[in-house]
Amino acid sequence: MAQAPKEYKITMHFFGFDKLTNVFRASPHWLGEEVSKGMRQSALAVQRESAILAPVDTGRLRASITMEIDKGVIPQWANIGPSVKYGKFVEFGRSPGRMPPPAALIPWMKRHGMPASAAFVLARAIAKRGIKPKPFMQDGYKAAGRAIDRIWGRTSRAIELRWGKENG
Repeated sequence: MAQAPKEYKITMHFFGFDKLTNVFRASPHWLGEEVSKGMRQSALAVQRESAILAPVDTGRLRASITMEIDKGVIPQWANIGPSVKYGKFVEFGRSPGRMPPPAALIPWMKRHGMPASAAFVLARAIAKRGIKPKPFMQDGYKAAGRAIDRIWGRTSRAIELRWGKENG
């Protein structure tokens, strides 16, 4: 199992947009609006698929999946990911080695009928065995692939039609 990063988000980065931005810097405002719309729809598709695939105990992980989109004139990236601290351990698992804080396990244990007094024992077991990953974000990104292709197909056609109308 790989070590979970301190923070993570699924980042969609569209290469070549920097060149597009330079070419169309003097372009009409609608171009950025069309690209922003495509980026927002793509990020929403990943967010939706990831939420469907997120393991559910209380629903907090699923509800914490947010997105942030580049605020540039022509956005080049979108970050999608959970804001809860434990999200990275669900996504990437936890390598054997270090114990999680026993106190952090108590609410989960109570919901699952375990006595809080066993928190140290559970933490020690996690340190010994680790936790298997459940890559709901990565799988959500893959599941959204077709939708993203359709979104960018529509976005390209909309830009092409509008550009043709305005530039004869």
